[in-house]
Amino acid sequence: MVSNEMVDALNTIATKFFYMYPVNYEICFHQGSSNLHPHHCLIETKVRKTGIHAKVNNKDNHCTCMDCSVQSSCPITTACFEPIIYKQQVIGFVLVTPKKNEEKWLQLHMEKIEGQLQLCSELMSLKLENIQSNLSNSHFKDEINSLFTFVDDSILLVDQDGIIHNISYSLSALLLSNKSEIVGTSISSYISSHDWLEIAKMRVQNEMKINLKLRKSHKGSFLAKIKPILSDGTVISYLIQLSPLETMKEKLQNHRVLYSFNDIKGTSAAIQNVIEVAKRVSPSNSSILLRGESGTGKEIFAQSIHSESNRREGPFIALNCAAIPESLLESELFGHVKGAFTGSNGNRAGRFEMANGGTIFLDEIGDLSLSLQAKLLRVVQERKIERVGDSKSTPVDVRIITATHRNLEELVSRGEFRSDLYFRLNVIPITIPPLRNRREDIPILVEYFLKSFSKQSGKSPKRLSKEVYDILLQYEWSGNIRELQNVVHHFVQLEIGDLVTLKSLPQYLSIANQTDMVYDVSASVRGGSINSRKGHEKDEIIRLLDKFGRHTSGKKKVANEMNISLPTLYRRMNKLKIK
Repeated sequence: MVSNEMVDALNTIATKFFYMYPVNYEICFHQGSSNLHPHHCLIETKVRKTGIHAKVNNKDNHCTCMDCSVQSSCPITTACFEPIIYKQQVIGFVLVTPKKNEEKWLQLHMEKIEGQLQLCSELMSLKLENIQSNLSNSHFKDEINSLFTFVDDSILLVDQDGIIHNISYSLSALLLSNKSEIVGTSISSYISSHDWLEIAKMRVQNEMKINLKLRKSHKGSFLAKIKPILSDGTVISYLIQLSPLETMKEKLQNHRVLYSFNDIKGTSAAIQNVIEVAKRVSPSNSSILLRGESGTGKEIFAQSIHSESNRREGPFIALNCAAIPESLLESELFGHVKGAFTGSNGNRAGRFEMANGGTIFLDEIGDLSLSLQAKLLRVVQERKIERVGDSKSTPVDVRIITATHRNLEELVSRGEFRSDLYFRLNVIPITIPPLRNRREDIPILVEYFLKSFSKQSGKSPKRLSKEVYDILLQYEWSGNIRELQNVVHHFVQLEIGDLVTLKSLPQYLSIANQTDMVYDVSASVRGGSINSRKGHEKDEIIRLLDKFGRHTSGKKKVANEMNISLPTLYRRMNKLKIK
């Protein structure tokens, strides 16, 4: 459908072409809409169907006119017909006829008028496409602009000439200006010309660091994520999101230093000896391999070592190698470049680059595939990484701390872990003892968790009955400190009174107490009680699997019911030979 705006635009074009000639012109969109010739003109029908222009020097000897039933009454003796093409379809035509008594002039200058008509028609087609494109862009911009009314992010919309078309209220507040004062101004008023030129070159989504000019001659460093908006393959504007680099650094630091050696609770010789070794090796840059069962606090030790090291002001980046699918792990570790794989729309730094100048902690290193082990070995040896899809090496300055609960020596002997990587990582091995080997620390840990969870929930700290303490001291704690922490959290939330009783314990601990499935301090019965616990534990796992199902979601429910992690459940099932 042709809008009034389109009709006005086409009439303007035709006027510019023919106002100086003794001719009349008419733009006809619908069949029979012309005022200058009959409604059932055969030439008009032919032009509409074929898209080929036509001319009539004299209707009396024109073959098509001679066959027309209305030839005698047709007022046209000489004329030119030029089709208007839009989206590869004929939507109308331009008709040129001579003014009164000017038939001879048009017949003599027919070739010139035909050339003008052809140019006029082509310009009309371009104008229609431009109007439609602007209309589509206007609708799109309206949708984009609607985002600015409710988003909290610092974003702005800039056209290809660098003129700001919209800006979020949060960003205008950052610039200490009203939104109305900023819209319509040049982005060069707020960023350097060099930064704008870099943005203007972009044709795909990308990001870069820019300095934003703030009031009072201050500048702020920002990470700019730029999304070019295209129309028919041409960039018409840029949507820019700004994130303060200082805020990102603060977030990184919040993740970086969560624990120090002061947060490792316990006075037993077993844990104090390990803390002493860890403190001695903290200042060096040597690689450290933390060994220990799940739940013993390997990441707490890793962060404590980092916060005691000379790299404490640098980032601490942690990654659980068992928690990420192998297909994504390489990109997560080393980053990727645009186009490296489906969905990689831009460059992305990996964990090693993020840890540059600080420490990277790789948990569950024993679960790494052999192919990734080879790539990790190169990074350990050369301190250089290659992003996925890139051939360029990037140097990184990182300290590497790894951790595992698995027997790496056995994996090496079976060919499942590279011996050269093992020796590179195992420069300083530190083994963290399980909780059952430091039972004297259990009261200290319970007291610490009690105060922490009570404070979080706004409750006063509770006391534990002697029976509860006896169970906690005698239980084997295969889930170690993490399991103890979950148990304390459990009874802090469920116990109504001030005294924690047996009824407030998780069900599996109560069952353990009733069936003597606890660790007996007496050596004479230790073996028997452990075997008893294993037997009941197997029955309990099988019962819960039958209840919730043996699929993954069912096993997650079993692990939740037992207050253990899913990997711990899998290890227990494997140990107890439960299929």
